Amino acid sequence: MMTSAPDRLRPVPATLPTEGHVIAAVEAFLRAPLPQGRDGMSALSRTGLLAISIPAAFGGADISNTIVAEAVSRLAVSSKDLAIHFARHLVALELLRTSGSIEQRKALYTRVVLGETFERLSILPGDPVPRLVRQGLSFTVEPAPAPGPASEADWRVVAGLGPGTVEVAAILPGTHWQAEDDEAVPSAATSVSPDHVLEMAPEASLLAEFMETFLDGAILRGEYDDASGSGMPDNLSVEFELLDAMILKVASVIDIIQVDQSQLDVARILRLRQALEAARRRSGGATVRGR
Repeated sequence: MMTSAPDRLRPVPATLPTEGHVIAAVEAFLRAPLPQGRDGMSALSRTGLLAISIPAAFGGADISNTIVAEAVSRLAVSSKDLAIHFARHLVALELLRTSGSIEQRKALYTRVVLGETFERLSILPGDPVPRLVRQGLSFTVEPAPAPGPASEADWRVVAGLGPGTVEVAAILPGTHWQAEDDEAVPSAATSVSPDHVLEMAPEASLLAEFMETFLDGAILRGEYDDASGSGMPDNLSVEFELLDAMILKVASVIDIIQVDQSQLDVARILRLRQALEAARRRSGGATVRGR
């Protein structure tokens, strides 16, 4: 079983069983004074929105990715920073969706339902791939992953290599990092319990990256929605509609893959991801990457 990283009391979040409940929760959250900084994700966790991507087989609601994108876009209208942190959480959950054992995923999803936040640490081109080296009854991540910008995530997910060449996802408590100015630095040896090491499915990284590109597009769409209130040039209006169409198309493809993994077509995913990135570039959007 996973042990608690934050060990702090928090109310049990609301359950959002339908897509209508999800949209209502987003609207209610945005009507209230919007918390800033570290309080933002804490407040969002109480809404139940962190659990909207939990698979139905594990007790989650059957929420389409069109609604997931809508929730991210609406958050981006009011707070791009909060939308980015929410997207990082959803990308981490996508990486874990088909990884590890059923028991490991049940434990993870239970933590999400209780309001705990996850974040994926990306490995940038040129960075060494982390390896899990056994030390006694646990593992150590070597080299320790670069933590990137400071975050309030309860758990950070690092993809790397386990014994041999097996791809694994290591789940590290967020307390392994401490904020130092605007960056986060390792605060302790990066030790991982075997229960926190999940063997990754063959295409888990690809699907997480596909989800990341999809949610990046949803964030940019929210920024466009915010800007459109003061008028938008005709050429940008066209680009917005193209971006919106690509988001809806990708949402339907992700829905199908999540229901039936046999429908995974790697070539099509790569093509759609490239097309969505192109739509974002044409819209003037900079890539929003969470490390």
